[in-house]
Amino acid sequence: MSEKFQLQRRFLLKAIAASMLVPRIVLGNTVTNPDVVIIGAGVAGLEAAKTLHDKGISFVVVEANYRIGGRVHTDNSIFGVPFDTHAHWMMISRKNPLINYAKDNGFNIYEDLDKQKYFVGKREATEDELADLRRTDKAFKNKIRDSVLNGVAGDDDNARTALGEDFFQSPWGYTVASDYGVWNMAENSKDWSPKDWWNSIGGDDWFCAEGYGSVVAHYGQDVPVALATAVKEINWQGDGVKVVTWQAGTIKAKAAILTVSVGVLAANHIKFTPELPVEKQEAIDGIDMAVMNYIGLHFTDDVFNFGADTYVYKQQHDEDGVGYLANLNNTNLVYGYVGGDQAKALEKETIDTAIAYGLDGMKSMLGNDIEKKFIKGYATACGQIPFYEGAYSAAKPGKQPMRAVLRETLADKLFFSGEATHRVQWGSVNGGLYSGRESANQAARYIKRKWGGLWRDRPGLWSDA
Repeated sequence: MSEKFQLQRRFLLKAIAASMLVPRIVLGNTVTNPDVVIIGAGVAGLEAAKTLHDKGISFVVVEANYRIGGRVHTDNSIFGVPFDTHAHWMMISRKNPLINYAKDNGFNIYEDLDKQKYFVGKREATEDELADLRRTDKAFKNKIRDSVLNGVAGDDDNARTALGEDFFQSPWGYTVASDYGVWNMAENSKDWSPKDWWNSIGGDDWFCAEGYGSVVAHYGQDVPVALATAVKEINWQGDGVKVVTWQAGTIKAKAAILTVSVGVLAANHIKFTPELPVEKQEAIDGIDMAVMNYIGLHFTDDVFNFGADTYVYKQQHDEDGVGYLANLNNTNLVYGYVGGDQAKALEKETIDTAIAYGLDGMKSMLGNDIEKKFIKGYATACGQIPFYEGAYSAAKPGKQPMRAVLRETLADKLFFSGEATHRVQWGSVNGGLYSGRESANQAARYIKRKWGGLWRDRPGLWSDA
């Protein structure tokens, strides 16, 4: 039995056990023969449900996992303080409605001030070294811009080619490449598309002291969801759709909104009848599910002594290092993050090996004595979880246009949603939210046009959905 299979089996058994403890709304308590079936109760599915409810469109939400939120989840049991096992950064504040929602509902929301510290070996970088780092960062942006706007990289469209090998020979080359690559795109430089990165928007980030997952769980708390209900087949031939589940039989509807990750689609966890068109299959293959994992390391005090929420990096000589967000919200919890090839390699090891890897990275800067202050650690393995198959989407080199193909609707009734389908906010929770809203609006228009009947925008309680 492979280690991956064992890990998946343990996760599924945990999920099943947990699902027995979580109150859930089963299909018998919700709409039968709904207008729309929403597959997945991540933020895209939750927003789709809210949108359809407001428009008076009946729906059923089915979720394979034992909880809502998808790849946004806060676990308070591991360290006794909030630990986001997946999404943590509340990105692009001007485009993220969840920030205002969280503020309005009593969550402690505060801005990421982007405080950064750099080490060279066991010492902090000098002012001259930091000046060289800034020049390297500027060179990175210029080279990526040239590769996209001036076609320097041609059809190759990968960051390694765009930057050139000389860039990686500079003292801070690998550090800057890691910052934008394995610690951001969650891919090694050879595997991510500058065009994909360029065709995205940035902005200020914020944090939630209670955890991003806590905000999403609160946001979707009133949405009726059939948990632990996995879809095995979607039949979209003829009128309407038939969604076949493992646990609740077949649901017949007029349309379906599919919000599962592109990794789930690529792994063929769901069968389509008829098969998806070749163009859609090529799009699924062209958008990779990048792997970004977190190594939580809890200490008795702020071992870096840089204050709360400080980014700490060591000068890199390859793309295999760990980036750190130190002392989350003054909890003495260090958030180590590792992506790309190194993250995939660590997933093949034990959790203790991953924890030791993160701790060793800190020791290489602060010395071995910090272990005396170490309480416990934990490491995620998102690429091993069949509900996700990775962290978030990243277009493969040369495949950035495939995002548009991925979000195309089939037969006017099968809608593809989720962060991977968003035009410029892919890889973000807010991108998933907006894509879910857009798909729901499209589905509502289709139902009105195709099936007629009365419908109206309506606020109100979920009990009338």
